[in-house]
Amino acid sequence: MINLKARETRTLVAVHGWAGALLGLLLYAVIVTGTAAVFANEIKAWSGGLLGTSEPLSQPLHAVLARLEAETPAQFREDLSLRATPAGNVWVFFHTDETINGARRERGILTTIGPEGRIVSRAEGFGNELAANDPFTALGRFYVDLHVRLHLPNPWGLILTGILGLAMLVAAVSGILMHRHLFRDIFILRGRDRLVGLRDLHSVAGTWTLPHAFVLAFTGAYLSFTIAVALPMLAKIAFKGDVRAMVTTLNGMPMVDPRPAVSANLDDILSDARRRADAPLLFAAWENRGRADARITVFPAPRRGDLSASRLIYNGATGELIRERPIVGTKPSLGASLLGLIGPVHFGNFAGWWSRAVWFALGAASAYVAWSGLNLWVRRRADQRGWRVLGRVTAWVGGGLPFAMAAAAAAYFISLPSLASVFWTPAAFLIAAALAVVPALRMRSIERVPPLLFGATGVLLMALPLLRAAAGGPNWRAALATGQSAVPVMDVLVALGGVVCVLSATMALRTREPAAFDAGSFVQSAE
Repeated sequence: MINLKARETRTLVAVHGWAGALLGLLLYAVIVTGTAAVFANEIKAWSGGLLGTSEPLSQPLHAVLARLEAETPAQFREDLSLRATPAGNVWVFFHTDETINGARRERGILTTIGPEGRIVSRAEGFGNELAANDPFTALGRFYVDLHVRLHLPNPWGLILTGILGLAMLVAAVSGILMHRHLFRDIFILRGRDRLVGLRDLHSVAGTWTLPHAFVLAFTGAYLSFTIAVALPMLAKIAFKGDVRAMVTTLNGMPMVDPRPAVSANLDDILSDARRRADAPLLFAAWENRGRADARITVFPAPRRGDLSASRLIYNGATGELIRERPIVGTKPSLGASLLGLIGPVHFGNFAGWWSRAVWFALGAASAYVAWSGLNLWVRRRADQRGWRVLGRVTAWVGGGLPFAMAAAAAAYFISLPSLASVFWTPAAFLIAAALAVVPALRMRSIERVPPLLFGATGVLLMALPLLRAAAGGPNWRAALATGQSAVPVMDVLVALGGVVCVLSATMALRTREPAAFDAGSFVQSAE
Protein backbone atom coordinates (compact mmCIF):
# COMPACT_ATOMS: atom_id res chain seq x y z
CA MET A 1 0.00 0.00 0.00
CA ILE A 2 1.31 3.48 -0.89
CA ASN A 3 1.48 5.92 2.01
CA LEU A 4 0.09 9.31 0.96
CA LYS A 5 -0.16 12.57 2.82
CA ALA A 6 -3.60 13.71 3.94
CA ARG A 7 -3.75 16.46 1.31
CA GLU A 8 -2.81 14.05 -1.52
CA THR A 9 -5.35 11.55 -0.27
CA ARG A 10 -8.10 14.19 -0.29
CA THR A 11 -7.10 15.17 -3.83
CA LEU A 12 -7.28 11.59 -5.04
CA VAL A 13 -10.64 11.06 -3.35
CA ALA A 14 -11.95 14.20 -5.07
CA VAL A 15 -10.63 13.05 -8.47
CA HIS A 16 -12.13 9.60 -7.93
CA GLY A 17 -15.47 11.05 -6.89
CA TRP A 18 -15.63 13.55 -9.75
CA ALA A 19 -14.74 10.89 -12.32
CA GLY A 20 -17.50 8.63 -11.03
CA ALA A 21 -19.98 11.50 -10.87
CA LEU A 22 -19.27 12.64 -14.44
CA LEU A 23 -19.67 9.04 -15.63
CA GLY A 24 -22.96 8.97 -13.72
CA LEU A 25 -24.16 12.16 -15.43
CA LEU A 26 -23.34 10.70 -18.85
CA LEU A 27 -25.16 7.51 -17.87
CA TYR A 28 -28.17 9.63 -16.84
CA ALA A 29 -28.09 11.32 -20.27
CA VAL A 30 -27.97 7.97 -22.08
CA ILE A 31 -30.90 6.61 -20.02
CA VAL A 32 -33.07 9.72 -20.51
CA THR A 33 -32.49 9.83 -24.27
CA GLY A 34 -32.97 6.05 -24.47
CA THR A 35 -36.32 6.43 -22.72
CA ALA A 36 -37.43 8.82 -25.47
CA ALA A 37 -35.83 6.66 -28.19
CA VAL A 38 -38.15 3.77 -27.20
CA PHE A 39 -40.73 5.65 -29.28
CA ALA A 40 -38.27 6.62 -32.04
CA ASN A 41 -40.34 5.22 -34.92
CA GLU A 42 -43.53 6.69 -33.50
CA ILE A 43 -41.79 10.07 -33.08
CA LYS A 44 -40.66 9.96 -36.73
CA ALA A 45 -44.19 9.08 -37.93
CA TRP A 46 -45.77 11.72 -35.62
CA SER A 47 -43.38 14.56 -36.45
CA GLY A 48 -42.73 13.91 -40.15
CA GLY A 49 -46.16 14.87 -41.43
CA LEU A 50 -45.77 12.73 -44.58
CA LEU A 51 -48.65 10.28 -44.35
CA GLY A 52 -48.19 7.04 -46.23
CA THR A 53 -49.81 3.64 -45.75
CA SER A 54 -49.71 1.09 -42.94
CA GLU A 55 -47.75 -1.41 -45.13
CA PRO A 56 -45.83 0.65 -47.72
CA LEU A 57 -43.96 -2.31 -49.25
CA SER A 58 -47.26 -4.03 -50.09
CA GLN A 59 -48.15 -1.48 -52.80
CA PRO A 60 -47.25 -2.21 -56.48
CA LEU A 61 -43.69 -0.97 -57.02
CA HIS A 62 -42.33 -2.80 -60.08
CA ALA A 63 -43.61 -0.28 -62.66
CA VAL A 64 -42.56 2.71 -60.54
CA LEU A 65 -39.08 1.27 -60.10
CA ALA A 66 -38.76 0.63 -63.85
CA ARG A 67 -39.59 4.29 -64.47
CA LEU A 68 -37.12 5.48 -61.83
CA GLU A 69 -34.43 3.18 -63.21
CA ALA A 70 -34.82 4.71 -66.68
CA GLU A 71 -34.20 8.14 -65.11
CA THR A 72 -31.20 6.93 -63.06
CA PRO A 73 -27.62 7.13 -64.42
CA ALA A 74 -26.29 3.69 -65.36
CA GLN A 75 -23.48 3.94 -62.79
CA PHE A 76 -26.04 3.77 -59.91
CA ARG A 77 -28.18 0.86 -61.16
CA GLU A 78 -26.03 -1.97 -59.77
CA ASP A 79 -27.70 -2.22 -56.36
CA LEU A 80 -31.09 -1.19 -55.02
CA SER A 81 -32.51 -1.00 -51.51
CA LEU A 82 -36.09 -0.32 -50.42
CA ARG A 83 -37.05 0.72 -46.89
CA ALA A 84 -40.49 1.27 -45.36
CA THR A 85 -40.37 4.57 -43.47
CA PRO A 86 -42.15 4.98 -40.10
CA ALA A 87 -44.57 7.44 -41.79
CA GLY A 88 -45.61 4.76 -44.30
CA ASN A 89 -43.66 5.81 -47.41
CA VAL A 90 -40.86 3.97 -49.25
CA TRP A 91 -37.25 5.02 -49.57
CA VAL A 92 -35.85 3.76 -52.89
CA PHE A 93 -32.06 3.99 -53.18
CA PHE A 94 -30.35 3.10 -56.49
CA HIS A 95 -26.66 3.00 -55.64
CA THR A 96 -23.19 1.65 -56.17
CA ASP A 97 -20.20 1.22 -53.85
CA GLU A 98 -17.36 3.76 -53.93
CA THR A 99 -14.12 3.65 -51.97
CA ILE A 100 -13.41 6.95 -50.18
CA ASN A 101 -10.18 7.18 -48.15
CA GLY A 102 -10.04 3.39 -47.91
CA ALA A 103 -13.65 3.03 -46.72
CA ARG A 104 -16.45 1.64 -48.88
CA ARG A 105 -19.51 3.92 -49.08
CA GLU A 106 -22.81 3.71 -50.94
CA ARG A 107 -23.49 6.55 -53.42
CA GLY A 108 -26.56 6.98 -55.58
CA ILE A 109 -30.04 8.51 -55.87
CA LEU A 110 -32.55 8.35 -53.02
CA THR A 111 -36.23 8.75 -53.91
CA THR A 112 -39.14 8.88 -51.46
CA ILE A 113 -42.29 7.25 -52.85
CA GLY A 114 -45.67 7.99 -51.32
CA PRO A 115 -48.99 6.14 -51.77
CA GLU A 116 -49.92 5.14 -55.35
CA GLY A 117 -46.36 5.69 -56.58
CA ARG A 118 -46.32 9.44 -55.96
CA ILE A 119 -42.76 10.86 -55.91
CA VAL A 120 -42.29 12.88 -52.71
CA SER A 121 -38.61 13.82 -52.99
CA ARG A 122 -35.41 12.89 -54.83
CA ALA A 123 -31.73 13.59 -54.09
CA GLU A 124 -28.27 12.33 -55.08
CA GLY A 125 -25.36 11.65 -52.70
CA PHE A 126 -23.93 9.20 -50.20
CA GLY A 127 -26.57 7.10 -48.46
CA ASN A 128 -25.71 8.01 -44.86
CA GLU A 129 -25.54 11.73 -45.70
CA LEU A 130 -28.87 11.70 -47.55
CA ALA A 131 -30.56 10.04 -44.59
CA ALA A 132 -28.92 12.48 -42.17
CA ASN A 133 -30.17 15.47 -44.19
CA ASP A 134 -33.80 14.37 -44.36
CA PRO A 135 -35.75 17.22 -42.68
CA PHE A 136 -38.84 15.07 -42.00
CA THR A 137 -37.06 12.56 -39.72
CA ALA A 138 -34.62 14.97 -38.08
CA LEU A 139 -36.29 14.91 -34.64
CA GLY A 140 -36.46 11.14 -34.20
CA ARG A 141 -32.98 10.72 -35.63
CA PHE A 142 -31.59 13.38 -33.26
CA TYR A 143 -32.93 11.55 -30.19
CA VAL A 144 -31.64 8.18 -31.40
CA ASP A 145 -28.14 9.51 -32.21
CA LEU A 146 -28.01 11.27 -28.85
CA HIS A 147 -28.77 7.97 -27.12
CA VAL A 148 -26.62 5.69 -29.28
CA ARG A 149 -23.45 7.77 -29.61
CA LEU A 150 -24.05 11.07 -27.76
CA HIS A 151 -23.47 12.74 -31.15
CA LEU A 152 -19.75 11.93 -30.96
CA PRO A 153 -17.90 10.77 -34.12
CA ASN A 154 -17.72 7.06 -34.93
CA PRO A 155 -16.54 4.83 -33.37
CA TRP A 156 -15.87 6.87 -30.20
CA GLY A 157 -19.49 7.59 -29.38
CA LEU A 158 -20.42 3.91 -29.57
CA ILE A 159 -17.39 2.93 -27.50
CA LEU A 160 -18.33 5.50 -24.83
CA THR A 161 -21.94 4.32 -24.62
CA GLY A 162 -20.64 0.73 -24.47
CA ILE A 163 -18.49 1.69 -21.48
CA LEU A 164 -21.50 3.40 -19.87
CA GLY A 165 -23.49 0.20 -20.42
CA LEU A 166 -20.80 -1.77 -18.58
CA ALA A 167 -20.82 0.82 -15.77
CA MET A 168 -24.58 0.42 -15.46
CA LEU A 169 -24.15 -3.38 -15.40
CA VAL A 170 -21.60 -3.10 -12.57
CA ALA A 171 -23.94 -0.75 -10.67
CA ALA A 172 -26.86 -3.18 -11.05
CA VAL A 173 -24.85 -6.23 -9.90
CA SER A 174 -23.15 -4.42 -7.02
CA GLY A 175 -26.54 -2.99 -5.99
CA ILE A 176 -27.94 -6.51 -5.66
CA LEU A 177 -24.91 -7.74 -3.68
CA MET A 178 -24.72 -4.80 -1.26
CA HIS A 179 -28.47 -4.46 -0.65
CA ARG A 180 -29.03 -6.44 2.55
CA HIS A 181 -32.77 -5.79 2.72
CA LEU A 182 -33.59 -6.02 -0.96
CA PHE A 183 -37.16 -7.31 -0.72
CA ARG A 184 -38.11 -5.43 2.46
CA ASP A 185 -37.03 -2.08 1.00
CA ILE A 186 -39.21 -2.52 -2.06
CA PHE A 187 -42.16 -1.13 -0.09
CA ILE A 188 -40.51 1.26 2.42
CA LEU A 189 -41.17 5.01 2.12
CA ARG A 190 -40.48 6.66 5.50
CA GLY A 191 -41.42 10.04 6.88
CA ARG A 192 -41.85 13.42 5.29
CA ASP A 193 -38.24 14.57 5.61
CA ARG A 194 -37.00 15.53 2.15
CA LEU A 195 -33.59 13.85 2.35
CA VAL A 196 -34.99 10.65 3.87
CA GLY A 197 -37.76 10.64 1.27
CA LEU A 198 -35.23 11.06 -1.55
CA ARG A 199 -33.15 8.17 -0.16
CA ASP A 200 -36.18 5.89 0.17
CA LEU A 201 -37.46 6.75 -3.31
CA HIS A 202 -33.99 6.04 -4.69
CA SER A 203 -33.94 2.62 -3.00
CA VAL A 204 -37.49 1.70 -4.00
CA ALA A 205 -37.09 2.80 -7.63
CA GLY A 206 -33.65 1.18 -7.85
CA THR A 207 -34.92 -2.12 -6.44
CA TRP A 208 -37.94 -2.34 -8.72
CA THR A 209 -35.92 -1.50 -11.82
CA LEU A 210 -32.89 -3.72 -11.09
CA PRO A 211 -33.84 -6.54 -13.54
CA HIS A 212 -34.69 -4.02 -16.27
CA ALA A 213 -31.46 -2.08 -15.64
CA PHE A 214 -29.45 -5.31 -15.83
CA VAL A 215 -31.04 -6.31 -19.17
CA LEU A 216 -30.66 -2.81 -20.68
CA ALA A 217 -27.04 -2.52 -19.56
CA PHE A 218 -26.02 -5.89 -20.99
CA THR A 219 -27.85 -5.52 -24.32
CA GLY A 220 -26.77 -1.87 -24.71
CA ALA A 221 -23.10 -2.66 -24.12
CA TYR A 222 -23.35 -5.63 -26.48
CA LEU A 223 -24.88 -3.56 -29.31
CA SER A 224 -22.40 -0.70 -28.91
CA PHE A 225 -19.27 -2.87 -28.83
CA THR A 226 -20.50 -5.17 -31.62
CA ILE A 227 -21.14 -2.29 -34.04
CA ALA A 228 -18.11 -0.22 -33.05
CA VAL A 229 -15.49 -2.91 -32.51
CA ALA A 230 -16.40 -6.55 -33.24
CA LEU A 231 -17.84 -6.34 -36.78
CA PRO A 232 -15.22 -3.86 -38.16
CA MET A 233 -12.47 -5.99 -36.62
CA LEU A 234 -13.90 -9.18 -38.17
CA ALA A 235 -14.15 -7.51 -41.59
CA LYS A 236 -10.60 -6.15 -41.34
CA ILE A 237 -8.98 -9.40 -40.16
CA ALA A 238 -10.87 -12.01 -42.18
CA PHE A 239 -11.97 -10.04 -45.27
CA LYS A 240 -9.31 -7.30 -45.62
CA GLY A 241 -11.87 -4.65 -44.72
CA ASP A 242 -14.40 -5.74 -47.38
CA VAL A 243 -17.70 -5.53 -45.46
CA ARG A 244 -19.70 -6.67 -48.49
CA ALA A 245 -17.60 -9.85 -48.82
CA MET A 246 -18.11 -10.52 -45.11
CA VAL A 247 -21.89 -10.17 -45.37
CA THR A 248 -22.01 -12.35 -48.49
CA THR A 249 -20.00 -15.08 -46.77
CA LEU A 250 -22.09 -14.95 -43.59
CA ASN A 251 -25.20 -15.27 -45.75
CA GLY A 252 -23.70 -18.37 -47.37
CA MET A 253 -23.94 -16.87 -50.88
CA PRO A 254 -20.35 -16.61 -52.13
CA MET A 255 -21.15 -17.74 -55.73
CA VAL A 256 -20.22 -15.19 -58.44
CA ASP A 257 -21.83 -15.27 -61.91
CA PRO A 258 -21.52 -11.94 -63.77
CA ARG A 259 -23.43 -13.09 -66.88
CA PRO A 260 -26.26 -10.70 -67.89
CA ALA A 261 -29.76 -11.81 -66.88
CA VAL A 262 -33.28 -10.38 -66.94
CA SER A 263 -34.48 -9.22 -63.52
CA ALA A 264 -37.42 -10.95 -61.80
CA ASN A 265 -40.67 -9.15 -60.99
CA LEU A 266 -40.12 -7.46 -57.61
CA ASP A 267 -43.84 -7.26 -56.81
CA ASP A 268 -44.16 -11.05 -57.09
CA ILE A 269 -41.15 -11.54 -54.79
CA LEU A 270 -42.41 -9.11 -52.15
CA SER A 271 -45.86 -10.67 -52.28
CA ASP A 272 -44.38 -14.14 -51.76
CA ALA A 273 -42.21 -12.86 -48.89
CA ARG A 274 -45.19 -11.24 -47.19
CA ARG A 275 -47.18 -14.48 -47.46
CA ARG A 276 -44.36 -16.60 -46.05
CA ALA A 277 -43.51 -14.16 -43.26
CA ASP A 278 -47.16 -13.46 -42.36
CA ALA A 279 -46.05 -9.97 -41.33
CA PRO A 280 -45.37 -6.53 -42.88
CA LEU A 281 -42.08 -6.10 -44.77
CA LEU A 282 -39.53 -3.59 -43.49
CA PHE A 283 -36.58 -3.65 -45.88
CA ALA A 284 -35.33 -5.26 -49.10
CA ALA A 285 -31.79 -5.25 -50.55
CA TRP A 286 -31.23 -6.13 -54.24
CA GLU A 287 -27.58 -6.83 -55.14
CA ASN A 288 -25.98 -7.34 -58.58
CA ARG A 289 -29.07 -6.30 -60.52
CA GLY A 290 -29.14 -7.49 -64.13
CA ARG A 291 -26.71 -10.36 -63.45
CA ALA A 292 -27.22 -14.11 -63.05
CA ASP A 293 -25.99 -13.95 -59.42
CA ALA A 294 -28.48 -11.22 -58.41
CA ARG A 295 -29.84 -11.69 -54.87
CA ILE A 296 -32.79 -10.04 -53.12
CA THR A 297 -32.79 -10.24 -49.30
CA VAL A 298 -36.12 -9.36 -47.67
CA PHE A 299 -36.37 -8.36 -43.98
CA PRO A 300 -39.91 -8.80 -42.58
CA ALA A 301 -41.19 -7.73 -39.17
CA PRO A 302 -41.61 -10.52 -36.58
CA ARG A 303 -44.91 -12.43 -36.71
CA ARG A 304 -47.42 -11.57 -34.01
CA GLY A 305 -46.18 -13.27 -30.83
CA ASP A 306 -42.59 -13.72 -32.11
CA LEU A 307 -39.55 -11.67 -31.02
CA SER A 308 -37.48 -11.98 -34.21
CA ALA A 309 -37.94 -12.87 -37.88
CA SER A 310 -35.97 -14.83 -40.48
CA ARG A 311 -34.51 -13.21 -43.59
CA LEU A 312 -35.78 -14.42 -46.97
CA ILE A 313 -33.21 -14.67 -49.79
CA TYR A 314 -34.46 -14.80 -53.40
CA ASN A 315 -32.75 -15.29 -56.76
CA GLY A 316 -32.95 -11.82 -58.35
CA ALA A 317 -33.02 -13.28 -61.88
CA THR A 318 -35.57 -16.10 -61.53
CA GLY A 319 -37.53 -14.89 -58.49
CA GLU A 320 -37.18 -18.26 -56.73
CA LEU A 321 -36.75 -18.45 -52.97
CA ILE A 322 -33.24 -19.68 -52.23
CA ARG A 323 -33.53 -20.01 -48.45
CA GLU A 324 -34.76 -18.56 -45.20
CA ARG A 325 -31.96 -17.75 -42.81
CA PRO A 326 -31.79 -16.57 -39.19
CA ILE A 327 -30.22 -13.28 -38.10
CA VAL A 328 -26.75 -14.84 -38.34
CA GLY A 329 -25.52 -18.03 -40.06
CA THR A 330 -27.37 -20.11 -42.63
CA LYS A 331 -29.28 -22.46 -40.30
CA PRO A 332 -31.33 -21.92 -37.12
CA SER A 333 -29.20 -22.23 -33.99
CA LEU A 334 -29.31 -21.38 -30.29
CA GLY A 335 -26.78 -18.58 -30.86
CA ALA A 336 -28.89 -17.05 -33.63
CA SER A 337 -32.02 -17.27 -31.43
CA LEU A 338 -30.28 -15.54 -28.52
CA LEU A 339 -28.84 -12.90 -30.85
CA GLY A 340 -32.31 -12.27 -32.25
CA LEU A 341 -33.53 -11.41 -28.74
CA ILE A 342 -30.97 -8.64 -28.14
CA GLY A 343 -32.68 -5.92 -30.19
CA PRO A 344 -36.33 -6.47 -29.11
CA VAL A 345 -35.35 -6.82 -25.44
CA HIS A 346 -33.23 -3.64 -25.53
CA PHE A 347 -35.72 -1.47 -27.45
CA GLY A 348 -38.89 -2.95 -25.92
CA ASN A 349 -40.64 -3.32 -29.30
CA PHE A 350 -41.75 -6.93 -28.85
CA ALA A 351 -45.42 -6.29 -27.98
CA GLY A 352 -46.37 -3.06 -29.71
CA TRP A 353 -47.44 -0.01 -27.73
CA TRP A 354 -47.81 -1.93 -24.45
CA SER A 355 -44.22 -3.18 -24.24
CA ARG A 356 -42.86 0.21 -25.29
CA ALA A 357 -45.00 1.94 -22.64
CA VAL A 358 -43.63 -0.41 -19.94
CA TRP A 359 -40.06 0.14 -21.18
CA PHE A 360 -40.63 3.91 -21.15
CA ALA A 361 -41.88 3.81 -17.53
CA LEU A 362 -38.99 1.61 -16.39
CA GLY A 363 -36.52 3.83 -18.26
CA ALA A 364 -37.90 6.92 -16.54
CA ALA A 365 -37.54 5.18 -13.17
CA SER A 366 -33.94 4.18 -14.00
CA ALA A 367 -33.16 7.80 -14.94
CA TYR A 368 -34.54 8.89 -11.57
CA VAL A 369 -32.36 6.30 -9.82
CA ALA A 370 -29.22 7.61 -11.56
CA TRP A 371 -30.04 11.24 -10.85
CA SER A 372 -31.18 10.75 -7.23
CA GLY A 373 -28.08 8.64 -6.57
CA LEU A 374 -25.87 11.53 -7.66
CA ASN A 375 -27.93 13.94 -5.56
CA LEU A 376 -27.51 11.79 -2.46
CA TRP A 377 -23.78 11.53 -3.11
CA VAL A 378 -23.20 15.30 -3.31
CA ARG A 379 -25.61 16.17 -0.45
CA ARG A 380 -23.51 14.14 1.94
CA ARG A 381 -20.59 16.40 0.97
CA ALA A 382 -22.48 19.70 0.86
CA ASP A 383 -20.02 21.31 3.28
CA GLN A 384 -17.18 21.00 0.73
CA ARG A 385 -16.82 23.67 -1.98
CA GLY A 386 -15.91 21.25 -4.80
CA TRP A 387 -18.94 19.05 -4.19
CA ARG A 388 -21.22 22.08 -4.10
CA VAL A 389 -20.11 22.78 -7.67
CA LEU A 390 -20.99 19.21 -8.61
CA GLY A 391 -24.39 19.68 -6.97
CA ARG A 392 -25.11 22.55 -9.32
CA VAL A 393 -23.86 20.56 -12.32
CA THR A 394 -26.16 17.70 -11.30
CA ALA A 395 -29.13 20.06 -11.03
CA TRP A 396 -28.32 21.57 -14.44
CA VAL A 397 -28.04 18.20 -16.21
CA GLY A 398 -30.96 16.64 -14.32
CA GLY A 399 -33.47 19.35 -15.24
CA GLY A 400 -31.70 20.85 -18.24
CA LEU A 401 -31.53 17.71 -20.39
CA PRO A 402 -35.33 17.13 -20.61
CA PHE A 403 -35.79 20.89 -21.12
CA ALA A 404 -33.28 20.93 -24.00
CA MET A 405 -34.88 17.86 -25.60
CA ALA A 406 -38.32 19.50 -25.48
CA ALA A 407 -36.86 22.74 -26.90
CA ALA A 408 -35.31 20.74 -29.75
CA ALA A 409 -38.74 19.30 -30.58
CA ALA A 410 -40.34 22.77 -30.53
CA ALA A 411 -37.62 24.15 -32.83
CA TYR A 412 -38.07 21.16 -35.15
CA PHE A 413 -41.76 21.95 -35.74
CA ILE A 414 -41.16 25.70 -36.08
CA SER A 415 -38.42 25.17 -38.69
CA LEU A 416 -40.06 22.26 -40.57
CA PRO A 417 -42.04 24.42 -43.08
CA SER A 418 -38.75 26.00 -44.21
CA LEU A 419 -37.06 22.54 -44.34
CA ALA A 420 -34.38 23.84 -41.92
CA SER A 421 -35.14 21.31 -39.15
CA VAL A 422 -31.83 19.45 -39.65
CA PHE A 423 -29.99 22.58 -38.47
CA TRP A 424 -32.39 23.99 -35.88
CA THR A 425 -33.14 20.75 -33.99
CA PRO A 426 -29.60 20.31 -32.56
CA ALA A 427 -29.04 24.10 -32.46
CA ALA A 428 -32.09 24.61 -30.23
CA PHE A 429 -30.94 21.76 -27.99
CA LEU A 430 -27.58 23.48 -27.41
CA ILE A 431 -29.17 26.91 -26.90
CA ALA A 432 -31.66 25.54 -24.36
CA ALA A 433 -28.89 23.64 -22.55
CA ALA A 434 -26.92 26.89 -22.32
CA LEU A 435 -29.96 28.78 -20.99
CA ALA A 436 -30.49 26.11 -18.34
CA VAL A 437 -27.04 26.95 -16.93
CA VAL A 438 -28.30 30.37 -15.79
CA PRO A 439 -30.62 29.23 -12.96
CA ALA A 440 -28.12 26.49 -12.00
CA LEU A 441 -25.48 29.20 -11.44
CA ARG A 442 -27.59 32.05 -10.10
CA MET A 443 -30.30 30.57 -7.88
CA ARG A 444 -29.42 30.38 -4.20
CA SER A 445 -31.47 27.25 -3.51
CA ILE A 446 -30.20 24.65 -5.93
CA GLU A 447 -33.04 22.27 -5.02
CA ARG A 448 -35.44 24.60 -6.83
CA VAL A 449 -33.56 24.48 -10.13
CA PRO A 450 -34.76 21.04 -11.39
CA PRO A 451 -38.46 21.76 -10.61
CA LEU A 452 -38.16 25.10 -12.41
CA LEU A 453 -36.68 23.40 -15.49
CA PHE A 454 -39.20 20.54 -15.32
CA GLY A 455 -42.00 23.12 -15.29
CA ALA A 456 -40.55 24.80 -18.38
CA THR A 457 -40.24 21.36 -20.00
CA GLY A 458 -43.92 20.71 -19.29
CA VAL A 459 -44.99 23.99 -20.92
CA LEU A 460 -43.00 23.11 -24.05
CA LEU A 461 -44.43 19.59 -24.17
CA MET A 462 -48.01 20.86 -23.94
CA ALA A 463 -47.28 23.25 -26.83
CA LEU A 464 -45.87 20.56 -29.15
CA PRO A 465 -49.21 19.22 -30.53
CA LEU A 466 -50.22 22.80 -31.39
CA LEU A 467 -46.85 23.46 -33.04
CA ARG A 468 -47.18 20.22 -35.01
CA ALA A 469 -50.58 21.29 -36.34
CA ALA A 470 -49.29 24.80 -37.14
CA ALA A 471 -46.41 23.25 -39.10
CA GLY A 472 -48.91 21.56 -41.43
CA GLY A 473 -49.05 18.18 -39.70
CA PRO A 474 -52.02 15.90 -40.44
CA ASN A 475 -55.10 15.95 -38.22
CA TRP A 476 -56.22 12.85 -36.32
CA ARG A 477 -58.90 11.84 -38.83
CA ALA A 478 -56.50 11.92 -41.78
CA ALA A 479 -53.87 10.02 -39.82
CA LEU A 480 -56.25 7.28 -38.68
CA ALA A 481 -57.60 6.94 -42.24
CA THR A 482 -54.13 5.88 -43.38
CA GLY A 483 -53.44 3.62 -40.38
CA GLN A 484 -51.03 6.06 -38.69
CA SER A 485 -52.25 5.81 -35.09
CA ALA A 486 -48.92 7.26 -33.92
CA VAL A 487 -50.15 10.81 -34.65
CA PRO A 488 -53.10 10.97 -32.18
CA VAL A 489 -51.41 8.69 -29.62
CA MET A 490 -48.22 10.77 -29.50
CA ASP A 491 -50.23 14.02 -29.32
CA VAL A 492 -52.03 12.71 -26.23
CA LEU A 493 -48.91 11.23 -24.59
CA VAL A 494 -46.84 14.38 -25.10
CA ALA A 495 -49.60 16.65 -23.76
CA LEU A 496 -50.13 14.38 -20.72
CA GLY A 497 -46.38 14.34 -20.10
CA GLY A 498 -46.43 18.13 -20.11
CA VAL A 499 -49.25 18.25 -17.59
CA VAL A 500 -47.43 15.81 -15.28
CA CYS A 501 -44.24 17.88 -15.48
CA VAL A 502 -46.04 21.14 -14.66
CA LEU A 503 -48.00 19.64 -11.76
CA SER A 504 -44.98 17.91 -10.20
CA ALA A 505 -42.88 21.06 -10.62
CA THR A 506 -45.58 23.20 -8.98
CA MET A 507 -45.80 20.85 -5.99
CA ALA A 508 -42.01 20.79 -5.60
CA LEU A 509 -41.66 24.59 -5.82
CA ARG A 510 -44.33 25.10 -3.15
CA THR A 511 -42.34 23.01 -0.71
CA ARG A 512 -40.24 25.24 1.51
CA GLU A 513 -37.33 23.44 3.16
CA PRO A 514 -33.77 24.38 4.05
CA ALA A 515 -31.52 23.89 1.04
CA ALA A 516 -28.43 21.69 1.19
CA PHE A 517 -26.53 24.08 -1.07
CA ASP A 518 -28.15 27.28 0.17
CA ALA A 519 -26.14 30.49 -0.42
CA GLY A 520 -22.88 28.64 -0.89
CA SER A 521 -19.60 30.36 -1.58
CA PHE A 522 -19.88 29.26 -5.22
CA VAL A 523 -22.87 31.56 -5.76
CA GLN A 524 -21.16 34.38 -3.92
CA SER A 525 -18.05 34.05 -6.07
CA ALA A 526 -20.21 33.93 -9.21
CA GLU A 527 -21.88 37.15 -8.17
